[in-house]
Amino acid sequence: MIHKTNRSNRGLGYTKVDIRPPWVMEASSVVFHHGIGTNRDIWAGWLPTIAAERACLTFDFRGYGQSDMLAVDHAFNLDDLVADLMEMAAAASPKPIHLVGESFGGTVVLAAAARHPDRVASATVSNTAFKGMGIQHVGGWRAAFRQSGVTSWSRDMMLKRFVPGVLGEAQQAWFQAQQDKSPEHVTVGYGELLAATDLTSELARIKCPLLILMPDRSPFVTARMGVELAEHVPHAELVVFPGVRHGLPFSHAQVCSRRLAEFLGRAERGATGKARLGSP
Repeated sequence: MIHKTNRSNRGLGYTKVDIRPPWVMEASSVVFHHGIGTNRDIWAGWLPTIAAERACLTFDFRGYGQSDMLAVDHAFNLDDLVADLMEMAAAASPKPIHLVGESFGGTVVLAAAARHPDRVASATVSNTAFKGMGIQHVGGWRAAFRQSGVTSWSRDMMLKRFVPGVLGEAQQAWFQAQQDKSPEHVTVGYGELLAATDLTSELARIKCPLLILMPDRSPFVTARMGVELAEHVPHAELVVFPGVRHGLPFSHAQVCSRRLAEFLGRAERGATGKARLGSP
């Protein structure tokens, strides 16, 4: 059964995918949270692997895709984003769920795992920072939009996300077309909120298993940030992808989804370990 174009009470557009065979119906559901400048279809390459055994829910970050637009004078805050994510968790299942987030979506996942430990079975973050200090380039977005507009910003972001040649022509065109739609005030607002966020004091409250997927060539987050996150969180595992930029979850969807599937199976068996370092 596949449900499309659902809309939540908080104005979020989301998709529930449930194609599980009847003999794997007990596995916990997965909710995916994308980052700034994209939409829920960024996870399309992950779903063939994950949805084969688990019900999945993808949704549009508020201000993107089919979710409600934010007012120009909106006061951006992390509490609202966590509330949005937990509404999606409730739409996915009344039971504890697995959360997956990329970039700023991963930051929201970390906050939700810390603040709602009874609802989160595991957390997975990709190319994610837990504190704004050290994130590069985001502080210049406001000036970049005003000077050159969204198309120029989007072209620059494509270079920061992807090593030349890593995407097929159709993938490249699709991703840039979605990114070209980014509303200026939403994108800048989220970027500045991310730069001001620091979850350091909350990380010790994350009790669920955590998988950290980090590129080593992102212009925004460093592999060292992934190491620091793993040092703060019990039951954290870090996987570093060499030669990959910030678009890791899109450019390497197949290998990331296989890593996730293996991790979720071990998380539900209670077989995850502390700071298990690895590479793809």
